[in-house]
Amino acid sequence: MSMLFTRTFRALRGRSYSTVSTHRKPSFNKTFILGGALAVGTGSYFWFRSTTDPAVKSDIITPVFPVAEVMRHNTLEDCWIAIEGQVYDVSTFLRKHPGGAARIFRYAGSDATSAFRQIHTKLVLNTMKDEITYLGPLGEGQFALKETFATEPTFDVDSKPSLSHIFNLLDFESVAKRVLPQTTFTYYATGSSDEYSLRENHYSYLRVFFRPKALRNVEHVTTSTNMLGIDSELPLYISGFAGSCLAHEDAEWNLQRAAYKEKIVQMVPRQNSIEWEEFFAGVPKDQQQWAQMHFYTTQEMEDMDTYLAKFEAQPTLKAIFFNVDVADLGNREKDTKIRAQFEDLVDDLKEMANNGAARYCTTFTWDHVKKLVQKSSLPIGLKGIQRGEDVVQAAEMGVKAVVLSNHGGRQLDFSRPPLEVLAEARQMLKEKGLENDIEIYVDGGIRRGSDIVKALCLGAKGVGLGRPMLYAMAGYGEEGVVHAIKILKGEVRNNMVLLGARNISELDESFIDSSSLKFRNPTIKNRLYDTNYQDMTPPPWKD
Repeated sequence: MSMLFTRTFRALRGRSYSTVSTHRKPSFNKTFILGGALAVGTGSYFWFRSTTDPAVKSDIITPVFPVAEVMRHNTLEDCWIAIEGQVYDVSTFLRKHPGGAARIFRYAGSDATSAFRQIHTKLVLNTMKDEITYLGPLGEGQFALKETFATEPTFDVDSKPSLSHIFNLLDFESVAKRVLPQTTFTYYATGSSDEYSLRENHYSYLRVFFRPKALRNVEHVTTSTNMLGIDSELPLYISGFAGSCLAHEDAEWNLQRAAYKEKIVQMVPRQNSIEWEEFFAGVPKDQQQWAQMHFYTTQEMEDMDTYLAKFEAQPTLKAIFFNVDVADLGNREKDTKIRAQFEDLVDDLKEMANNGAARYCTTFTWDHVKKLVQKSSLPIGLKGIQRGEDVVQAAEMGVKAVVLSNHGGRQLDFSRPPLEVLAEARQMLKEKGLENDIEIYVDGGIRRGSDIVKALCLGAKGVGLGRPMLYAMAGYGEEGVVHAIKILKGEVRNNMVLLGARNISELDESFIDSSSLKFRNPTIKNRLYDTNYQDMTPPPWKD
């Protein structure tokens, strides 16, 4: 603190000043879910308390920092940036930023407003005073032009296809790829290392085939179901994920409103872009949601009562899912490559990361899960389970639901696709007589209603979708998310009619042939077929 004061004092000499009248209003201690400082590259976030004093009125002298002064603070040890016309010292935070120092350092001594707006709402700045140091307003001058890198959309968003030309979820992805900045789209789309798990998540569904039952009365078909006590119009929930504000300025509002309109479940992430209190103040009282949570530190885990109380106090939340696959951050190489800027600083930045604070809690164990189950008045779920034995252990421990997931292929590459784990887990539960004690959900790679139906036939209670919802709102906001849900509902119903199933409970293994599910050999291709195959064209763009 004394070093920071000395640095700031030296910076103030010769500066201009302005007198600002401030009025600080009383408030209560608040614990917020906040975004990591200047990049969402990891989806990492911090929780901290902000305490304000009783209302006071005072005239204070605020230093004004000319652009020339800000530009001088551009080293790893002394790093300033400007955001929204305000100057911040982020020197200390560089060493603890979960996304790596380079994500911030590329704007050292410069204006980071444009990059910041792509990732965060202004609320983040108001609640980040424990992480970065506010110095004062930006003064006169012009920053030297700096290289821009994949920060603008590749096509005019006004020429994007109309929703009437969007027929499937991959159409949304093709639009998002062109309306989002390259860095943003790559962050969404990236997997881990060679992205084998990313691809296999989807390809696994292509190895399961249907066995329709003929001459069934399918005059009345319903896609409605019940998930953890919540009635849903579709066996689908919107997954919890970071970075919604990169896709659309309304961020999670799009997801919440669309889920409410279509009567499905939204999983609210810990990394919510919108302040917790503000977000839930706008949620209808009759909406039913799940919460997604993970611990960053051992201290947070030891304070689990605080977090449980926060969730239990929110009446729309009906279950809590804890991430169990984030003991470390996956090697998201594609995203890292496209953002790499400072090759001459690679060694310094790596050393910083290695010496920095732990990104995630590495001491979260089954013993803590047992405590969560005992303490919580809400059903506890585990998200990120990747083997049948762990599903059995969760059921025996009283966990009410698991999400079979490899984090969309973003964590450990060569993790098996969730659909394979589902088949394994159901068999193990049956052998133990536990198949009715726990609900199983899957996420990752789902792009068609047929994928959903296949998962249900293999024993899933429902599925989660993440990326497709981001892509839908990137191009079309709330309306896009609603359209995506309607597309899936139509596809699920169509598949059920053609299979001869009248309701979700009728879907079982008798409707599918999963004998090829475990056959994986991506090096063998039918070259003649590939040569003659004509790719499905994306929706047309306007002139």
